[in-house]
Amino acid sequence: MADRKKAPDDVVADIVTACRRRCCICFGLRNDDNEKRGQIAHLDRDPANNAIDNLAFLCLEHHDQYDSRTSQSKGLTIDEVKRYRTALLAFVSQNHPPGDSEIVAALISSLDRPAFRTPFQQESSLPRFRDAIAETIQTINTGKTPQGLQFSSKLQIRDEDLRAKVDKLVETLVALRATFDDLVRRGAIKHCGCHVADCPVYFLSHEAISEMDSRRRALLALAKNLNPSGPADLYEIS
Repeated sequence: MADRKKAPDDVVADIVTACRRRCCICFGLRNDDNEKRGQIAHLDRDPANNAIDNLAFLCLEHHDQYDSRTSQSKGLTIDEVKRYRTALLAFVSQNHPPGDSEIVAALISSLDRPAFRTPFQQESSLPRFRDAIAETIQTINTGKTPQGLQFSSKLQIRDEDLRAKVDKLVETLVALRATFDDLVRRGAIKHCGCHVADCPVYFLSHEAISEMDSRRRALLALAKNLNPSGPADLYEIS
């Protein structure tokens, strides 16, 4: 069996948020849409495969059954569970819509990635850094995550003042990307010049490091103001 590799925290958060901690097998077999204590299951039974399509939140009972040989003899298949998962997500979206605070918390969680929380001089891939900003803007604007899950977007926030604050967060992300592009144009962020397409080595000026860290701290401060109950380390560059 492959070594178990823990699913990334942001992926786990996406999964449990999307289903609101409902078990898709409970829903598919028993029409049970109650919240459950459960775990993230690997549907192909490969604990190293953390692809989003291979993961589902199952109650403890059904997780044990699904992973056991007994469950295989009863005919629970990957395709079957994925269909239950699709039906559950559609049901949850229609019948258990999140409140404004839950929408904001889910959108703010999209900032929980190295692009926003790693000191700029330690950024390992600057092209990927720019992509991360674009992906986060898309997630907040549309509710669609890079992993392909669909959540409520900023447009579903009912409180106009709160929605305006989220708009400000998006504007700050856009300004962060524009600042990055300007620093590249001015040579404050410059590739090493080796002419190797995927070379990750860049030279950073003190101006670039200071400016990017300052802007990201301001971004995280806005996020904390929107969702003060979030994990404290989410709002820190470390």
